[in-house]
Amino acid sequence: MLDALDDALATSLEKLTSSEMKREDVFQRIGTVIGESAIEDVDWASATGETTIESFGFDSLAVLDLLFDLEGEFGVEISAKEILNIRTLGELVTFLEERVAS
Repeated sequence: MLDALDDALATSLEKLTSSEMKREDVFQRIGTVIGESAIEDVDWASATGETTIESFGFDSLAVLDLLFDLEGEFGVEISAKEILNIRTLGELVTFLEERVAS
């Protein structure tokens, strides 16, 4: 199991350093983080860009935990103010694409 996690981490880091990280890759990586961070069960298969972060059961405190998890996954810094202004998955994908590219 640890080997699989190491492989997944190595793959994530390769994607992170790639200048051509695809929107779908970002979306799926967010899904993994949300699935691991959510208090409630997450039906990621029905998630779209319009799905709100709150619909996964995140309250304002849980969103801050999500912030730390996203920072670790994508290797970026995100302020609490920035994450609290993001309402939908589409907005989150766009934000992370821009942050990783800079």
